[in-house]
Amino acid sequence: MILGAYEGAHSPIDAPPMTFLHVTLQDGQRWIYRPSPGHAVAWAAVYCGRLLAPSPITTGEVAIFEQSEQPIDLVAEGETRFVIGSAPPHGHDLVLGKYSVHTSPQALLRGEAEIRRIGQRLLADGTLQPRT
Repeated sequence: MILGAYEGAHSPIDAPPMTFLHVTLQDGQRWIYRPSPGHAVAWAAVYCGRLLAPSPITTGEVAIFEQSEQPIDLVAEGETRFVIGSAPPHGHDLVLGKYSVHTSPQALLRGEAEIRRIGQRLLADGTLQPRT
């Protein structure tokens, strides 16, 4: 458990209405994720192994499931470690950037400019090393 509540377990971190879990499955193990009521947005990211969901999810991939409150049936191929989360949909259109997500094109421009500014400062003070 990283955030939220799931099957009687509760995160010690006060969080928005969402669930975010760290899961390890053994080869061939099946697990069904049951989103909380109202959680119609769900995603998973595999960082070790391969997960069979509606479509396969391999190491390094992030899957965003179709909006639904229905359970998600998952099966591991090999030892598989991943995070999975769900939340209620929100009322904002999202604007995706290279480094962040915002609610308007103007907010995206401001946010990415701030990321560049911080990066330049960290390069200048030696905290970050230039890419080679």
